[in-house]
Amino acid sequence: MIKRAAAAMGSALLIGLCALQAQAAHRTDDALIRVGLSYGSGPVAAVNALADAGYELGYYDGENFVAVGQIANRYVSFCKDALLSVDGRTVSEGGAGQPIKPYHLEVDCAFATQQEAEDFIAQLRAGGYVGEAFPASIDGVHRVRIEMYSQSGYAADDAARIEQYTQGHAVRVVGEDAATITVIDLNNLAIAYELRPPDGLWPAARAADGGAVKNGLYYYNGAFELRRLSGGDITFINVVTLFDYLKGVLPYEMDGAWPLEALKAQAVCARSYVLFNLGKHRDYDICNAVHCQVYYGTEKENEAVRSAVEETRNQVLCYDGKLISTFYFSSSGGYTESSENAWGGAGYPYYAAVPDPYEDPAAITTFSKTLTAGELTALLNGMGVDIGPVTDCYVSKYTEPAGNVYEVTFVGSAGRTHSIARTDNVRIKLNSLVRSPRFQITSGQLRLVANSGEALGGDLRAIDGEGRVSRLPALPKILTAAGLTEPEPVESDGTFTFAGAGFGHNVGMSQYGAKGMAEAGKTCREILLHYFTGVEIHRTDEMG
Repeated sequence: MIKRAAAAMGSALLIGLCALQAQAAHRTDDALIRVGLSYGSGPVAAVNALADAGYELGYYDGENFVAVGQIANRYVSFCKDALLSVDGRTVSEGGAGQPIKPYHLEVDCAFATQQEAEDFIAQLRAGGYVGEAFPASIDGVHRVRIEMYSQSGYAADDAARIEQYTQGHAVRVVGEDAATITVIDLNNLAIAYELRPPDGLWPAARAADGGAVKNGLYYYNGAFELRRLSGGDITFINVVTLFDYLKGVLPYEMDGAWPLEALKAQAVCARSYVLFNLGKHRDYDICNAVHCQVYYGTEKENEAVRSAVEETRNQVLCYDGKLISTFYFSSSGGYTESSENAWGGAGYPYYAAVPDPYEDPAAITTFSKTLTAGELTALLNGMGVDIGPVTDCYVSKYTEPAGNVYEVTFVGSAGRTHSIARTDNVRIKLNSLVRSPRFQITSGQLRLVANSGEALGGDLRAIDGEGRVSRLPALPKILTAAGLTEPEPVESDGTFTFAGAGFGHNVGMSQYGAKGMAEAGKTCREILLHYFTGVEIHRTDEMG
């Protein structure tokens, strides 16, 4: 989870979420949440799914799934009601494959059950009709729809022919409806069902046997909700219990083979984060990407993951009795950072910088990249910054007590400077060079020749009591045991090396640190209380 947290930590967002947080704090692991599965790609014309026993079709009324129909088809595509094309297993608008046309003739008869509708279709076929016919649920009423047409006029022109088979029932033209979902069988390329719930509700589908449904490479528990917002493409949502959601987050945010106490700490963080951030997106509670928390269903679920979620059931982190948003990241490189230094603002006491001694230096991310002055100039130009050719680049301020990089300053040939401040802003702006705010910059500006003849590296800086860093004169005098000496410079190679350790924003819990603490015998509680200063662990089913 690499948070775009400068905005997330803004006071306006925090105020706007207060009411949602109060409600969320009482949600247990049995409550339903809605996870957007198409974040980043946006709404789509069609969503493919696979369920071995077919599907129950219906809608959610609050937290209750209302089933209105069932189909035995295994491999289907849930589509917008539009002129579509099927090419292989891809359904799209405007393609050159097998057409799926949006207009139909609907029999003017309300059937009491889906079975009655299917019996009517059987009677059509017994009477000699050999074309397309399928059941539908429209506004809670079972219907039969016949044929496919690309235009409404073609359907109207064919009505008299179709009425020869409908046992005295009239037919009417329907189709290309902004609220309807068309279900296409991807094996025989025929429409299996159409669904439009009552006003204000959204079409949904779940596995008929209560199992998981596959979308793309992943299986998901719960149901799929298919929202055609403003009558457009489909916003694809997984409606799932918080418990099942957490089992789908945990092994993607932390290795499922890691120690149980680390996994439990991650589970509490993930639960606290999602409950605090419910409503972060307008159309669903949370997304499935790094913008929120990575979630890909049941694929990596194992016994350790299930145990971690079960053993922390309903547990969240609170400060002064209030739910907090629990940030976490991969590794700090030795010291975490405060939210104030990372993102600005007043800061939060539970996001204090703390030592991170349990990370395994051999396991965490390390990085080193060397650039020429010309490459640094191009990097700044790419940010829209022009200070002329870069002649120098250095860390101009470190944080206290962590010692992470708070500010980097670039110097141009005419003496103009440009600084990047705040630890996570530095990481993001320089993401092609660094992976965390824990790094150093070394350059070839000055090499000092020791008595041994060895060239000792780096340029010389002075750090004052405020943590500010300033360059010393090009040839400073150095006080040694023998008195003042003037160093002998050797030629610079004109490059700048950015080298450090860690991965992420450094605020909250280090995942590799949690792993190390668990391996050292620390409990989930000890891990969480180390990384989040002054917090308590509460249960959502006991919070007043």
